[in-house]
Amino acid sequence: MTQPRHPAVVPARKRSPLPWVLLAVFLVALGVVLVPKLVSSGENDDPAPVAASQADPLLTAVDKCDPVKEGLRLSDKNRKLTVNGSGKKFPVGLSENAMTCVLDTLGVPGALSSRMYSTVPADGQLEGEWPGYTVVWTNDPDKGLDLTVTRTS
Repeated sequence: MTQPRHPAVVPARKRSPLPWVLLAVFLVALGVVLVPKLVSSGENDDPAPVAASQADPLLTAVDKCDPVKEGLRLSDKNRKLTVNGSGKKFPVGLSENAMTCVLDTLGVPGALSSRMYSTVPADGQLEGEWPGYTVVWTNDPDKGLDLTVTRTS
């Protein structure tokens, strides 16, 4: 007598976890990119201050704050920004709002910008600095606040 044949037991093939790992990595990366955009879509859409970004703050200040090109001039291979503010007798130049835009874009500390605005003609030309920049300025109500910002780094 012959023994009944049992089908050969074939061990189950183990599947590689690699496709699931790749899918998980893809979903996490997608979440990292999309979630911040979805969360911030209802908030203020203004960009972060440019001085904190990787863009050239001096070029950005010219483009953003002086679209009619009245009061800003770049020189010295874009390392020096000359700012001409408007005054009572010399109205051509940057308005106070445009000047504030420049100072904010360049990341000028509040104490330094306050010092610039409170300067009087008798003070003459004054100097200041903040990380990466130096500035010299004069302020005269008739001529306006004029400053030269130089990148040091």
